[in-house]
Amino acid sequence: MANDTTGRRGPPGLQGHPGRPGPEGPRGKPGLEGKPGPQGQRGEAGPQGKPGVQGERGPRGEAGPPGQLPSIDQVMPWLHLIFDAYEDYKRQRERETIETAALEAETHAALIEHDEDSFAEEDDDEHRKKKDKQHHKDKKRHKDKKDKKDKKKDKK
Repeated sequence: MANDTTGRRGPPGLQGHPGRPGPEGPRGKPGLEGKPGPQGQRGEAGPQGKPGVQGERGPRGEAGPPGQLPSIDQVMPWLHLIFDAYEDYKRQRERETIETAALEAETHAALIEHDEDSFAEEDDDEHRKKKDKQHHKDKKRHKDKKDKKDKKKDKK
């Protein structure tokens, strides 16, 4: 029983029964690790990644043989459309300049009238404001003096 993990048994007791086993001794050191097992199977391939950055474009190829130009009968309707559109554009610009000039003239005339009317009123308003300010200052001074006199009377 030398390899037993428990301690040795104690001496027999009064009634002849052997005693309890003793406390366990210290544990031994762990053994060496075993050999690695066989390699597992390879997993499935993951999703394909994004394509990389494109390189510069190569040189442009040579021009092909020249084609046949359209006939004048094919080109004339397009030319008429272009010239008509340009004339419409010029007329529209002329109308806009006339309208803006008229609007500026109206606003200028209105501003002149307004300035003449309000010029006389502004002088009166400023004069009144100055008078009102002086009047309020006087009232405050008189109130302060009255309040001080009333306080002195209350103390006596």
